[in-house]
Amino acid sequence: MEKIRVRFAPSPTGSLHIGGVRTAFINYLLAKKENGALVLRIEDTDKVRSTEESKNIIISGLKWLNINWDEGPYFQSERSELYIKYLNYLIEKEAVYPCFCKKEEIDKEKELAKKNGKPYKYSQRCKYLSDKERIDKISKGEEFVYRFNVEPGLVRFNDLIKGEIIFENNILDDFIIIRNDKTPVYNFSCVVDDVEMRITHVIRGEDHLSNTHKQILIYKALNKEIPYFGHLPLMLGKDKEKLSKRHGSVSIEEFENEGFLPEAILNYLFLIGFSIKDNKEIFTIDEMIEEFSLSKISKSSPIFDHDKLKWLNSYYIRNLSDEELFNKAFSFIPNDLKSEDRDKLLKILREIKPNIKVLGDIKDLTIYFYKQPEYNQQELKNIKNNINFINFINDFIDIIDDIEPFESSLIESHINKILKEKNILLKEIAQPLRYLLTGKYVSPGLFILIELLGKEKTKKRISIIL
Repeated sequence: MEKIRVRFAPSPTGSLHIGGVRTAFINYLLAKKENGALVLRIEDTDKVRSTEESKNIIISGLKWLNINWDEGPYFQSERSELYIKYLNYLIEKEAVYPCFCKKEEIDKEKELAKKNGKPYKYSQRCKYLSDKERIDKISKGEEFVYRFNVEPGLVRFNDLIKGEIIFENNILDDFIIIRNDKTPVYNFSCVVDDVEMRITHVIRGEDHLSNTHKQILIYKALNKEIPYFGHLPLMLGKDKEKLSKRHGSVSIEEFENEGFLPEAILNYLFLIGFSIKDNKEIFTIDEMIEEFSLSKISKSSPIFDHDKLKWLNSYYIRNLSDEELFNKAFSFIPNDLKSEDRDKLLKILREIKPNIKVLGDIKDLTIYFYKQPEYNQQELKNIKNNINFINFINDFIDIIDDIEPFESSLIESHINKILKEKNILLKEIAQPLRYLLTGKYVSPGLFILIELLGKEKTKKRISIIL
């Protein structure tokens, strides 16, 4: 059997959608599982909508995710001569014909069909032009496109995910494969490239299913072997609607900018829409490759749950070493905090790590280290009325400067000594003290918090109550 060859072939007309990432990743897993090859092809024949920025986003996004391809990237915009070569073959076979119908004429036909409550279908009037009529029109400089001559019959194929699919050819009109500017339409360039790149398996979203009908007809007209097709159910939001921006982040740039880890994203994409044994949720990339099979892909649409992804991301963050977290989180550390020495930043990150769901959380979780908290006046009033706390604070302020080195273990020892002398329980002072230091009731451990804030900030913030 020929070596399996798959491709990821996005159009560079916008951001890299998480649905596209899922398609790329499934193709990657299939290639790795079968010791095959993954080809990256950028389908940029749409001159109006394709941009260099989108091309760069796609390539950098895949690299960030570590979805590494074996060949490419190829760019369709650089392969024009190849498409003309295959077009000439179809012309010789009379599988295509030039169509001189103007856009205005087609629009009128569409409007009439709509008015009569019928689906539009091209009239095929250019199909029956004589050779002389065609030559005359071309010599006059009339613009034309090439239409594929759809013959009666049906297309039947076994979808690797959905099972047997049957299309009636009579639902198609003679579709355009070459525009009047001589650029290829998607369905034609796609087939030519898949042929030239020896693609054996086409795994893509089910939104391409209607294209498969047309593409198989082109394969047959070219007398080329038809690859295996598999169409993935599209991801949906929690409301069972098509996943879009209203559900939250959908592009890989957004996920990266929020502070998701690529390992978590890939792990999550592997979990949804697959039949996984033993309810296991955490997988290494090698385990995913080993576990992967097209037969395990669900026929129903997976639901994308941002909260579940955040949970998974927090797991991966918690399991990072201090150094790994520092390196991955550095760009998310507020500039006001970056002036601190490296050891202190490592300590801060270590302490807040259990509460980080995405790296973007770091800003809010560290704000009190460099910015004076804003207090609720009622909360301050309640604290002032806490006699035991006020007694503790007065003594604590007096001895802060004497604590050397200013480390959590010694801070704890001195605080406990004061509490013992005054017969006060730690729980009576812990929350009020934490609130004065941070403006919050949730923070790292109290003693390490005081250490990291330092003497001056600690004194300044607790003195506000006196």
